[in-house]
Amino acid sequence: MQIDEEFLNEVGLAEMPEDEKRAFMEHAEEELEVRVGQGIGDLLTEEQLDEFDRIDDDEKAALWLKENAPDYQSVVRKVFTAFKDELVENQAKILGY
Repeated sequence: MQIDEEFLNEVGLAEMPEDEKRAFMEHAEEELEVRVGQGIGDLLTEEQLDEFDRIDDDEKAALWLKENAPDYQSVVRKVFTAFKDELVENQAKILGY
């Protein structure tokens, strides 16, 4: 799950001006993180969310998720696919056509 030139190509936004690409990719990554977080959050209890929030290491977080939210990868894939579909659907609007 990476927002890069290849991703922009896949969603039809590769022709975006270079200066806008970088800002768009940063914004897209932030938005995707929020959406994935919400999706995974729906799988967890409040106590689990608090526990997860205290983890400050990516590797430990991944292990914790495997143990406490075994379907998290499915959620990530679904959110990522829906996000890509949304961008494709709004491609013209994003490019200003």
